[in-house]
Amino acid sequence: MRVLMPLPDRDFDVTEVAVPWRELTRAGHQVVFATERAGTRPAADPRLLTGVLFGQLGAEAEPWLRYSDACPVHQLQG
Repeated sequence: MRVLMPLPDRDFDVTEVAVPWRELTRAGHQVVFATERAGTRPAADPRLLTGVLFGQLGAEAEPWLRYSDACPVHQLQG
């Protein structure tokens, strides 16, 4: 089954993308990403990737690794 995952063009939470992507693909589904504007390469919130949000907040290690190593959203071409 194909699952559409809509994303904002920028500043999305990697946890909200990488974890559902992992679970859906593990269950055998194909995840298709859609952005606000066609041809836009989606970009996660850089503060969540670096952990620099008020000096404390950031994506946990597992979702960050899923996003950076496996989840293809960061590989999409604009």
